[in-house]
Amino acid sequence: MAMPPYLARRQQHRIGKSGRKSEDRLSKTLGGRSRPASGAMDGAKGDIGVGQFLIEAKSTTSLSMSLKLDWLVKIAQEARAEHKEPALTVSFVRPDGMPVKDGEWVLVPMARWRELVE
Repeated sequence: MAMPPYLARRQQHRIGKSGRKSEDRLSKTLGGRSRPASGAMDGAKGDIGVGQFLIEAKSTTSLSMSLKLDWLVKIAQEARAEHKEPALTVSFVRPDGMPVKDGEWVLVPMARWRELVE
């Protein structure tokens, strides 16, 4: 029996097992909802929706990660299109998708940060 097309695409997706586990765990932790196909479908961009925020989730099992402006621009544009606020999570995780101590961070635009701390 053939695998459903969505599951076949999900297996080919660049996100690894630890990344998928991390994203699912993060979605539950934040009280949000994972987006279909990890944001790869039209009309359901971003990785996680949490209230007024649209989140792009990045994770690695390495000790470092390069931050790319493209990630920030992408989530900012997608969030604006949905009248939401953008955020990027960065998670340093073990192979089981669980974060290492002090290994989870959330990036928000500076203007939003200023509103939050005033």
